[in-house]
Amino acid sequence: MPSLDMERASSLCLSPSPGKMAGIFGDGACGLALRALAGPLLRGETVVAVDGASRFDPYEISGAARARGGDGREALSRIRVSRAFTCHQMEALLSHRLPGALSRFDARLALVLGLPETFADADVPYAEACRVFRDCLGALRKLARAGTRVVLVGKGEPPSKGGHYAVGPVPADRAGFFRHLVRTADPVLLLRREEGGRVWELRRAEARLPRGEA
Repeated sequence: MPSLDMERASSLCLSPSPGKMAGIFGDGACGLALRALAGPLLRGETVVAVDGASRFDPYEISGAARARGGDGREALSRIRVSRAFTCHQMEALLSHRLPGALSRFDARLALVLGLPETFADADVPYAEACRVFRDCLGALRKLARAGTRVVLVGKGEPPSKGGHYAVGPVPADRAGFFRHLVRTADPVLLLRREEGGRVWELRRAEARLPRGEA
């Protein structure tokens, strides 16, 4: 397979296989995902975004649209954004409001920013967090099976030596939630920053594609 650059890798994550959810996680993931949206928005697609981490930045989209020779305002006119500040609000949006919004706006692409971050609140009991997490993923899987391209985006931390890639920072008893997202997303683009710059890796179920640097 030809060598990919990071921008192209992020664009590939906007088209997961039928029934699958894609993921973009790590340092700079939100900005990269928003810039990738310029392509489908300029092609006339409508996108519904759910923001759980106050990361939605319209300038990322408009700037990327202009860089492609398009109209930034036109691109932004095709995206609808709802915000959640807790895991319970995220559950309500994904389970009850997102399906209706996708239908109302005839959208086939859902971007979920900061799902992992909404579970970082240690005041939510672990058992309750597990239930809410399962409900969120269940709602998203149902949408994916029905034909929606679901893309999960979250900030992340590089793995410790011999450890697992984690999305966080999170309480210790929640780390498994976020590792689960990384394992189940297909494809998943992982980003981290090292001394020499940003390093990325694109993984798919059938293969692990080459790493790259930006």
